[in-house]
Amino acid sequence: MDNSRFIKEHECPACGGSMVFDPEKGKLVCEYCGTEYEIKEEKKSEAPVEAPAEAEAETEAEAAAEAEAPKGPEIEGFDFTKFYESAELKTGDELPVYRCKSCGAEVIAAGEEASLTCPYCTNKIVLTDKMAGNIRPDGIIPFKIPKKELKAHLENFYKDKKLLPKDFFSSSKMDRVTGVYVPFWLFSGTLSGNFKFSCSNVSTKEENSYKVTTTKNYRVERAADVGFTDIPIDASDKLDDKLMDSVLPFDKEEIKDYSADYLAGYAADRFDVPGKQLQGRADGLMKRTVKGLVEASLAGQYTKVSPGSSSMNASDVKVRYVLFPVYVFSIKYGKKSYGFAVNGQSGKVVGQLPTDKKVSRMYFLTRFGIISAAIMAVSLISYFLGGAL
Repeated sequence: MDNSRFIKEHECPACGGSMVFDPEKGKLVCEYCGTEYEIKEEKKSEAPVEAPAEAEAETEAEAAAEAEAPKGPEIEGFDFTKFYESAELKTGDELPVYRCKSCGAEVIAAGEEASLTCPYCTNKIVLTDKMAGNIRPDGIIPFKIPKKELKAHLENFYKDKKLLPKDFFSSSKMDRVTGVYVPFWLFSGTLSGNFKFSCSNVSTKEENSYKVTTTKNYRVERAADVGFTDIPIDASDKLDDKLMDSVLPFDKEEIKDYSADYLAGYAADRFDVPGKQLQGRADGLMKRTVKGLVEASLAGQYTKVSPGSSSMNASDVKVRYVLFPVYVFSIKYGKKSYGFAVNGQSGKVVGQLPTDKKVSRMYFLTRFGIISAAIMAVSLISYFLGGAL
């Protein structure tokens, strides 16, 4: 199948060279002659979206995702699966073949990729059939941190990491850095709920040389009505969820209308996490957030708080599909690779680092010695002052 009609190549009108998006200039820049071009806004397709067939059989991947999804009652009035299915595009080929218009090579792209570099002529191409029609993103935050500044952000991240092996800087090696637009769903709406708690207050006082403990039990009910805006959940199963959660937040005030021009020179993924799986993650996040707020309102009022039954209802739920900029790479040290991610908007670095066991042990002993010495000093002062302290 020839999909070359879907390929959007950013060819410089001046010299015919390949153009890429420059984060510093916010423009398309030719890699050969340096000519700069403004980003052009794209209009959304008005083509109608076909609803998925009701009798369609569930795939093995969807069945597995449903089995892995958190169990328990879902939030009433909230069904993310409907949002997911309305954005889902049914295609016949899982690995479509694209023909590069520059060198004629046939390039195979993974089913969720939205942009790539031709492995033969290194031409930057964008696979627009993955970002068109009903799966076109609602917005995008362009890369703001250029790749050349990553080293400075990484070195700042290393500061005060006292447990790093002594030879880490001389022996570690950074793998190829990939700038990727990661798909996120942004949830907005209102969550109302009723919560029941078993609470108690315990007090102790002395009476006639006896200690009397009094316990008063209460049944407490709380009602909550919480609005939430643009709660982000990543929609790519290629990247670690914890890593993507850690690289947050992004300044959503800088979300721009989607344009394929921002993808030039970067990788981009289409959402690929099944809707039923995301339903559980979104449910859980909203539940924990509201429950935490309610429990915080009880803090300091009771000695002990035990959660009871609860019910929640979502209303006015809206979902946006956006792309956020993230640099991903690995640091190789010894026989292991440590995954890293950098927020392409703010420069925030997250990742794992190796620990030198000897340095860690010495650090612990030193800290323990300082604390012990401080306790001993206080005890001695108290002794010589006759226990005044």
